[in-house]
Amino acid sequence: MAPKAPTAASSRTKNAQSSRASSDAGGARRPSGGAPELTLSAEREAELLREAESLGDNASFFPGKLARRVIWSSRIQLAAERDAADLVRTPFAEGEPPLTREEIGGLREKIELLRVVQSRWQAAQQRQERAAAAFVKPAAEAVQIKQSLLRFFDLRFKKSPEGQKRLMAIRAGSGDADLVQDASDLLLLCAEHAEAVHKAPRGEGAAADRLRELSPVLARMLADKKLSLEAVRSRKLRDAAYTLVVNAERRLRAAAEYWYAGTDKMKDYAPFPASRGAYGGGEEEGEEGGESEEAEPAGGESEEDESGDGEAGDDGESP
Repeated sequence: MAPKAPTAASSRTKNAQSSRASSDAGGARRPSGGAPELTLSAEREAELLREAESLGDNASFFPGKLARRVIWSSRIQLAAERDAADLVRTPFAEGEPPLTREEIGGLREKIELLRVVQSRWQAAQQRQERAAAAFVKPAAEAVQIKQSLLRFFDLRFKKSPEGQKRLMAIRAGSGDADLVQDASDLLLLCAEHAEAVHKAPRGEGAAADRLRELSPVLARMLADKKLSLEAVRSRKLRDAAYTLVVNAERRLRAAAEYWYAGTDKMKDYAPFPASRGAYGGGEEEGEEGGESEEAEPAGGESEEDESGDGEAGDDGESP
C-alpha cells in the first residue's frame, strides 16, 4: 500500500512548529527597516513628555546613531514581548514595581517618542543654520561700511582724544554681536556729525544710509541664528526621551538576566554597543566588540550627522 501523501493541514502544522522552534533558538527577529509602525496619540505623547520632563537634570545625553538605536531598541522590545510570560514574574527588589505587559509594550511608545522629538530638534536646528547662513552676506557688507566710516572718523578725530577713544571701542569687538553693536555706535557718530558725513567726497553719506538700513536687519538675523528657547527645549526633551528608552531597556535586561543568564536569549537584550570612536568620529565597534553605552557620561560629545548637536554657541557663532 502506497504511503499517504502529507495533507496541506499537516504541512501547515509542521511549518508553524518549525517557525516557533526557530524563533526560540534564534532570538527575537530584528526589524529590518526600523521600528514597527506606530503613531502616538496626542494624549499619550503628552503623557510621555511629562514623564520625560520629570527627569530634569537626570537625563542622559543622546549619543547619536538614531536609526540604528531605534532598530536595536525595537529588537529588545520584541524579545520582551516574546518572553513576557516569564519576565512579568521577575521578583524585583523590594520597593521596585513589578514588570507588567503594559510596561513591556510601552517601550515601543518611548522609542517612537524619541524619534518624534529628535525630528523636532533637528528641524529647530536647521532653522538656526539657515538663519546663520543668511547672516553672512549682509554682515560682510556691514563690515566694509564699518571700515569705510572708521577711516573717515580717524581723520576727523585726529586731534580729538575723546573721539579716538570712541573709535577704539568700536574696533575692539570682533564677533557677530559686536558687529551689530558697532553698527549702532557708528550710526550715532554719523548722526552727531551728519553734515560732515554727507559732505565727505567718498560716499560716506550713502554708506551711512545703507548701514542704517542694515542695522535692524542684522539685529533680527542675529537673534534668529541664536539657539531659540524652543530649540533648547527640543534638545532637552530629546535627551530625556532617550533616557526613558534606556531606563526601560535596563528593566527588561534585569528581568531577562534573572531568567536567561548564560543562555543565547540574553543576546536579544544586550546593551547597544557604543563605539570607542562614537564621540570622536571613529567607526563603530561590532556587536560583540563595542563598549556598552550604559557607561557613557551624560555630557559626552555627539555625532553631528545623527544627533544633530552641532549648534552654534550662545552668541550665535560657532564655538
